[in-house]
Amino acid sequence: MRATKSQLVPVVDHGTGQMTLRGRLRGAVADHAGEILAEIAPTLRRFRTMLLVVTISVPVFFAGLLIVMWHLAR
Repeated sequence: MRATKSQLVPVVDHGTGQMTLRGRLRGAVADHAGEILAEIAPTLRRFRTMLLVVTISVPVFFAGLLIVMWHLAR
């Protein structure tokens, strides 16, 4: 039996599968921009629903508070 010393040498593949840093960053930015744009419409719907709830509930709350205060004052 002979003992052999072997060393691992890193190999760089310059094929078409390797993307440049600029290409990877551009892809990441495009992905995140797409995710952000996809969230705009649901966020606007939630905001519109919140405004509707506040528009209805705040006047009803103050009217109820006014009625309670009027009954307590009598």
